[in-house]
Amino acid sequence: MAKVGAWLVVHLVVLAVAFVLFVGSQLRLGLDSFLSTAAGGRLEALGVEVAADLAETREDSWEKIVNSHVSKYGLEGILLPDRDFDPKERSEGRIPVSVMSALKKKLPPPGADRLDPPPFPGDRMPPSDGPPGDFRGPRGEGPRGDATTDRRSEALFLIRDPDSGNYWAALQLRIGSQRGRLSERAFLFLKSEDASAGGLFFDYRPWLFGGLAVLALSLLMWAPFVFGITRYAGRISAVTERISEGHFDAKIGISRRDELGQVGESIEEMSARLGQLISGQKRFLADVAHELCAPLARMRTGLGILEAGAEGKTADRIVSIEEDAGELSLLISELLAFTKSNAAEVKLETIALGEFLTGISARELAGHEVKIEIPAELRVTADRKLLTRAVQNIFRNCHRHAGEDCEVRIVTFLSDGMVEFTISDNGSGVPDEEYARLFEPFYRPDKSRTRDTGGTGLGMAIVESSIRACGGRVSAGRSSMGGLLVSISLPEG
Repeated sequence: MAKVGAWLVVHLVVLAVAFVLFVGSQLRLGLDSFLSTAAGGRLEALGVEVAADLAETREDSWEKIVNSHVSKYGLEGILLPDRDFDPKERSEGRIPVSVMSALKKKLPPPGADRLDPPPFPGDRMPPSDGPPGDFRGPRGEGPRGDATTDRRSEALFLIRDPDSGNYWAALQLRIGSQRGRLSERAFLFLKSEDASAGGLFFDYRPWLFGGLAVLALSLLMWAPFVFGITRYAGRISAVTERISEGHFDAKIGISRRDELGQVGESIEEMSARLGQLISGQKRFLADVAHELCAPLARMRTGLGILEAGAEGKTADRIVSIEEDAGELSLLISELLAFTKSNAAEVKLETIALGEFLTGISARELAGHEVKIEIPAELRVTADRKLLTRAVQNIFRNCHRHAGEDCEVRIVTFLSDGMVEFTISDNGSGVPDEEYARLFEPFYRPDKSRTRDTGGTGLGMAIVESSIRACGGRVSAGRSSMGGLLVSISLPEG
């Protein structure tokens, strides 16, 4: 989900950058095109308001009228009447050369009557019975055939001054006369430091709302699809994790008719087959262990009888055979313990962890230094027999590999309703690459087959199966004391 979300953000950023570049190029190269859109209508509407107010006031108040209208947009307004229009004298340097050049291109040809300006492009002549100063065509139509268009204002151009970077708009106004005389023409220049001009030149809000609408629509269209994929992928991840912990009956619970659905079905089928193979293997080991118990008992009984009457080298050989039989008996006992930890009925109960570990360490690690840092009130939920077997095996490994100088430290942590306690020793430890296989049956990091250090290779496997049967997890790593660290997580009691 995070990757999909990140990719969506990148996609939107690319679109936004492309949009900004496009708009930027339009604002620099084709600003006049905005006059054919709503921007032209807004400018002409402003010009109509200004022209109407100017017609009702004296000329010495025109500058104040203009400023009152344009200041609400954060603009600077300059009004130049047409009667004595001379760009060099009247602009007083306030209007850039590029703006004046654009205006010259829009001026009427030489010799035109400035007091009675020619009609705007597309205007129709007023009817003979119309009132003076009325510049509408028949039926009140404007130049675009729009009955609502007031021809007292026309947007001439919208440009960007290359020197200052400011944006300029020019309007041609017709200021009517209160005394019935013909109207006169004036030019209104609007200066803005940005392309928006308070929404007058360029209103970004429709673009913003449009972009948000597109984004919302995209999310509505893609969210169910993405959520369905990520939800199923999450279920696959959870099921495979449970399978890795030995829960081969885990099910995804959702069916799909696509490639992900095929993967899910294959995982469930693989899990079922693994469960059958492992259960068959454990059942075989249990049957073999039980079958070996009887002949091994008879062998040891016979060896005991022979040992009673043997002398010299014969007696020594019988003792050696008896030791081998004892090792075989230990292996069978470990096999039985391993199979029972997987097949025994689990009886969960609440156990006071500190008291429990203190009692076992007193028996298994007598004479060694043991530090237990566990609150007295901390409790876990587990099967007492299985947990006892697991902890005993860990303590015996500590004694076996650390020897007489064995030091053991036990500490606890709480995380999401689970109690994690670690058992560390100062023994020789194991190589880092061996930790992943430490809980495999019959796997021994020490390849020696001696009775002292070889072991059976089932001790840590019994730990793992016992803790898993209690609903917990176990892992191994390097201890800060230099030896092995075994971490066990169990549900809090």
